Amino acid sequence: MQVATSPKRQDARAVRSRAAMQGALIKLLRDFPLAEVTGAMVSETAGIGYSTFFRHYADVRALLVDAVGELANDLAQKMLPALLDGQAGPAALALIQEIDRRRAEVTALMAGAGEAMRVELAGSIVDRLAALPDISPDWLPQHLALRVAVAATIELCDWWLLEQPATPIAVVADMLDRLVVAPMTAHGTGTI
Repeated sequence: MQVATSPKRQDARAVRSRAAMQGALIKLLRDFPLAEVTGAMVSETAGIGYSTFFRHYADVRALLVDAVGELANDLAQKMLPALLDGQAGPAALALIQEIDRRRAEVTALMAGAGEAMRVELAGSIVDRLAALPDISPDWLPQHLALRVAVAATIELCDWWLLEQPATPIAVVADMLDRLVVAPMTAHGTGTI
């Protein structure tokens, strides 16, 4: 089941260029903090022209926001079927399994973004996810549910991937379910 969160359709060349730049940024963030990454570095690593970078992005921060937004869309698509079926535990497990599968990418984005940028990225993720079906309880406004869920998920992943990377997937998924997914869905009890 695919739920579109971005209805605009782009030509194949633009999609390939954006994907190449996002991949290049992720590679660069493994070795450099965001503040040191330039459009020229991204262009060279992506194998595209320097002017192509600026046709798509105003700066590297805009590329980061786009890369994180694409990642958030992908992750949401992995857990959405279980969420729509009212299965919080399987939804949390699907998300954590996908994050683990993409561990190097997620870790690079989290570590490279820095604390100040995370706030902007969380807001961007919330805005993108707001287009998905509202599964929050009646008492909880969807936008607030998304803000809390995104912030808590980022913190959990930061703890897991950057501080405690050996923590088993099942344990992290259970934490995500109990702390975030179940309480934030209409199927949860509304209490922690």
